[in-house]
Amino acid sequence: MLGGQPGGGKTMRSLLRSTEGGKAGMIDGLNLFFGALLGANLGTLDRLPIFQYAKLILLLAGTVMAVRMVSTSEQRGRMLAVLLVYAALLAGLVFVPDMQPKGMSLDDLHRLGATLGIWIGFVILAEFSPVRKAAPADAEP
Repeated sequence: MLGGQPGGGKTMRSLLRSTEGGKAGMIDGLNLFFGALLGANLGTLDRLPIFQYAKLILLLAGTVMAVRMVSTSEQRGRMLAVLLVYAALLAGLVFVPDMQPKGMSLDDLHRLGATLGIWIGFVILAEFSPVRKAAPADAEP
């Protein structure tokens, strides 16, 4: 029963809240999927000179660590700020011609930027979505 009627019905708002376990599963799923997709994107960089490749890998490694640490750190605000700095660097990489890796096609760069941008956006949404406490196991009918 929806609408919060008397008699134990659930409101729509309560149905949109995840449990802590559900949220952890959502974050793990996002990280697994986007980590694999990032790996597929990196498979297209065979023409990138090694120095450009190393700089890109360093930037991506920092971004992936920041994405993960937003979910695990006790200092979520600080880690969110770090993640937003990486997001700004990645946006510069995609949109500022002087920052773009030499030897990387614009299509590959745009796919990489889209992958990371969507991943960062989903993780931020998931991290700041409401969570409800799980009901005790003996409370279920």
